Amino acid sequence: MSNIFPDNLSYQRQTLPIISTSNHHLKEIERRIPVVSDKALIDLINGIQVSRDIIRYRKNRSWFGQLFDQLDGSDNKRRLLLDGNLIAGQEALCNWVLELSDSLRISQVALKVTQNSLLEARDAIRNQKQRLQRQEETLFELSNQLNQLAQQVSTRLNHLEARIRQLEVRVAANEDLDRIVTAWTAGQTYTKLPWALQVALLAREIFSSSVMMYELETGDTERYRQILINKILTSSKQLPDNFFGLGDLLNQSCMEMTKDAQELTASLLEVRSIPQQRLVNTPHLFVIGTTLELATLPIEARTSNPAQSALALCRLHIDSISRTTDAREFITAIVEETANDCIAMIQ
Repeated sequence: MSNIFPDNLSYQRQTLPIISTSNHHLKEIERRIPVVSDKALIDLINGIQVSRDIIRYRKNRSWFGQLFDQLDGSDNKRRLLLDGNLIAGQEALCNWVLELSDSLRISQVALKVTQNSLLEARDAIRNQKQRLQRQEETLFELSNQLNQLAQQVSTRLNHLEARIRQLEVRVAANEDLDRIVTAWTAGQTYTKLPWALQVALLAREIFSSSVMMYELETGDTERYRQILINKILTSSKQLPDNFFGLGDLLNQSCMEMTKDAQELTASLLEVRSIPQQRLVNTPHLFVIGTTLELATLPIEARTSNPAQSALALCRLHIDSISRTTDAREFITAIVEETANDCIAMIQ
């Protein structure tokens, strides 16, 4: 009896250092299985170690010792102590398993909640990505629409500016045409010159004004030419309606002019300095200018019919030209040739 409890006490004194020296091992176990409490681990380990020492003590007892233990009841006490330790160890192990089960269940619930949260987050991210894609597509379409609108606005502005420019040029052309023709019909310009030369100089003045800018801006080469032709015809009622000789008209015009007027008009309608490619497109103007140049020659070099000589030179070097004409045909030819020649010089 005296040896049982002291041995047990000595065991407890010996086992306390074992537990303290196993703190690092306990911390490692707790780190690997953090759901196990410290008390459960201590109870389990103490129970295992006490049971192991009691069994080892019984095994190492001699026959006499075992008989003595039976007589004084020490063996029964050790058995009861062993059973108690086993029960305590089983309870600690059971509690540990229950705690592990609860922790596992909680972990599974947490994992399920986390999984659901991750699924919800994934769906939210996917929905947000789809919304961003739709917004990006909407912004792209809006950008294209804005670009198209800007192009349309720019095109309309350009058209508007072009129309305003054409309107300004048209207003200026109307003003110049009315001013020049009004002054001519009122007898303020070219009053001392024959009608044929007045037509040539009037056409040159008209197509040296804003009328020529209108044709260059708009490409309309009919409007003001027809207006000018009609205005000249309206103001030239003294001319015959039927055909007349072009040479006779020019010879008569030269006879009605003074020497100074012939030289001045010849210098204005000079054709000798005009390039050949321009003369090809202006046969009537060539004939008029050449007639005036031949008429201003000295008497010994002057021909008796300068207009016929000019027609012959035109047929020989320029182009075939009719010897007869009427008022509309003559005016139209002078106006067209003058306008085309002015455009050629500008371009």
